[in-house]
This record gives sequence, structure tokens and C-alpha cells, in this order.
Amino acid sequence: MRTRRNAGLGRRSAKREGGFTLLEVMLALAIVAGTVFALLYMRTKAILRVTEARRLRSEWSLVQQKVGEYEEVLIDDVKEGTESGTYEDDTTATWERTTEKVTMDMIEKVDDDHPREMWRITLKVNQRLSDGTVVTTSAQWYRLLKEDDAAPEAGGGGGGGGGR
Repeated sequence: MRTRRNAGLGRRSAKREGGFTLLEVMLALAIVAGTVFALLYMRTKAILRVTEARRLRSEWSLVQQKVGEYEEVLIDDVKEGTESGTYEDDTTATWERTTEKVTMDMIEKVDDDHPREMWRITLKVNQRLSDGTVVTTSAQWYRLLKEDDAAPEAGGGGGGGGGR
């Protein structure tokens, strides 16, 4: 009987040396599957973030375009009210600009010949995305009117002093 037991043990150890158990294989597959799913999840999140960054860059580019155009307007030509329109190069976007005069006691008036006014300008850009949702981006800034900023009057001439 002793020989039989030894023979059985020998066979078991011979089988074991020849490969992996089912449990070891399943554990290795679970680790590989978990790693693959984690990598796919991170890749999907990265793609979503890149898409969001591109959208934000596009929106702010449109806002900066309108802000730049309005900053070139002479302060004397600024009018209260609301204007709106569309972009020539992006038909999915519209803009609306509201300009209002702000009265603040903190703005000091030097004298009657040097008035000061402050304008609050609010710009909203609406962009329709490919899935049909509308995203609104807003910007707000102020412009202060000083006499030096106003358009030069006809015949005013530059600075130099006039001699006698």
C-alpha cells in the first residue's frame, strides 16, 4: 500500500508542474481585463476633455473677436442699448451685446470741461453644438470716457503749444 500512495502523490505533482490551475488562469484574466477597462475609461475621459477644450477655445475665440471689434469703436460712438448679430465665419454662433451707462460716485470729475462716463458692456455668445444644445459664453467689461479718449475735433491739431 505504501507504494500506491507514493505513486498517487507522484502523479499529482507531475500534473501540477505541467501548467497553471484554472484559478490562476482566471485570476490573471481578471487582472488583464481590469487593466484594459481602466485604460479604456481613461482614454474616453481624455477624448471628452480634449473635445471640451476645443469647444471652449472656439467659444472664447468668438468672444475675443467681438470684444476686439468693439474696443476699436471710438468712445464717442458708443451708444446705450442692445445689438445682436451672427458671425460670418461661424453660422452656428450668434452674439448679443448690451451697453449701458454706469453712474458711480467714485469716478471723479476733474471739472466741467473734463467729463467722465463709464460704460458697462456685456457680450453673450450663443453657439449651437452638433447635438443641438446651445452653449452661452458671457464676458463683461467697462470703458471709462476721459476727454483724452474722445475723437479729436476738427482743426484741433496735435499737441505742441502755439507760439505768438
